[in-house]
Amino acid sequence: MNEKNQLVSLIVPVYNARDYLDTCVDSLLHQTHADIQVILVDDGSTDGSADLCDAWADKDARVMVIHRANSGVSAARNAGLDAADGDWLEFVDADDWLEEETVEELLELVHDRHAQMAIFNYRSVPADATPSAVHAQEPDYRIPSGVLSRKDALDCILAYSGVKGYVWNKFFSRALIERENLRFDSRISMCEDLLFDVEYASLSAVTVSTDRCLYNYRNNPNSTSHKVDLESVATCLEAHEHMMAIVPKESRSSVLASYAILAEELLLRTYAINDPSHRDEYRKILCKYWWHALKRLHSPRYWIRILGGTFCPSLFYPIWNRVKGKIS
Repeated sequence: MNEKNQLVSLIVPVYNARDYLDTCVDSLLHQTHADIQVILVDDGSTDGSADLCDAWADKDARVMVIHRANSGVSAARNAGLDAADGDWLEFVDADDWLEEETVEELLELVHDRHAQMAIFNYRSVPADATPSAVHAQEPDYRIPSGVLSRKDALDCILAYSGVKGYVWNKFFSRALIERENLRFDSRISMCEDLLFDVEYASLSAVTVSTDRCLYNYRNNPNSTSHKVDLESVATCLEAHEHMMAIVPKESRSSVLASYAILAEELLLRTYAINDPSHRDEYRKILCKYWWHALKRLHSPRYWIRILGGTFCPSLFYPIWNRVKGKIS
């Protein structure tokens, strides 16, 4: 089927995003590829976002609204997947926005290469940014462009910087998702998007990437992605255990590197806030997989942290935190 005739579903979990939702939805409805389905999943908002969702549905027949009790972003995305009719899927966070040519360019990219997945670049913008003010801003990173092997795709997704495991800078085939019955694990509240990406990329026959900056990520300190608690951390560790069981053998080292880097960040935090809870657990993971992290990291700063945390954390972290003056 020609890409011009294909429907794309844009799934937006919405939770108390009143200040940003209009900018987000406006960017979706003004895509140069007009054959879209916008699915706004109101996850029990209490700030008036639910009414904004309904107002958008009244304005444009391409907008569908799902109201549900608050159940978390994974359950909201799954509700969007269940309702989606599109041939292709894009997830968008309610405080972010797309460039107007995003859908058109991604459709062209996957059709030209007969791909099942596309990975694309993004830029981080301040919480109070507007589309007109940041249009020419450079992306955060440079990422590779072209056809990626399965190993290279997983390496990009699991890397400490660059593409990362965000779900919103990926383009997915609904046929593959439905064939494999892929859904977000609602029991995982941290790294849930990384787990979904890894599961999908492990199944994608052809994955393509582009350095074109097509997504604007609002760096909002009040968003749920910035709120971390011990229960969420535990589910992120669980997500890594699951990833190790599903990735091809050649990609296992990348998962172990991600696991070690996460454990080191958590170990650092236990010293920074003087809370020994789970300290032994985090160090055990780091000591087991530290070498995989060193192979992946290129910054001397993080080499020092990995080595210090692995071999002498009780001496290293107090000095590190005193020098830095904050959690790094």
